Amino acid sequence: MKLRVALQLGRISNLPTVWSNVLVGALLGGAALSDARLAPTMLAMSLFYLGGMFLNDAFDRGFDAEHRPERPIPSGQATLREVFGGGFGLLALGLAGLAWASRGADGLPAWRALAAGAALAAAIVLYDAHHKGNALSPLIMGLCRVFVVLGAAFVVTPVLPTPVVLAALALLAHLIGLTYIAKQEHLGRI
Repeated sequence: MKLRVALQLGRISNLPTVWSNVLVGALLGGAALSDARLAPTMLAMSLFYLGGMFLNDAFDRGFDAEHRPERPIPSGQATLREVFGGGFGLLALGLAGLAWASRGADGLPAWRALAAGAALAAAIVLYDAHHKGNALSPLIMGLCRVFVVLGAAFVVTPVLPTPVVLAALALLAHLIGLTYIAKQEHLGRI
């Protein structure tokens, strides 16, 4: 797959929103901007995001063939196998990166960070596979970002401070509303 196609599949212009979610979780969790764990956590969460975007195209291939034939799979720029393989591979790399970023003094990863990463991967796949026509898809999308915040916090602390929980709930509400509005755009009304 060509780099240009991978970048198109990954919708990289939205990556700064993932990084801001990592910063919210980690900084409210007690990290400083100089914390060496921030960069690998941002990279890990970026891999989750990119994997989710790849899988979104893979699962939406039928819709795209009819409504957006210029997308990489229906246009023949990428095969379904490449996109599914890339998507699941990126999710696995994201989980491995989160394990590496959350290593403690004993060299072991923080299990809470890994649990949040596994929940994030599951929510991503659930959303991508079932978002069309699913009334709960805005909630699932919101949970994806909640798990980014929680995962980043658990990289730096074993116990979630109240500000992390409040920020995650506020982000959930924001994403539910934003996703609902985005799903209604083509109708010309909200």
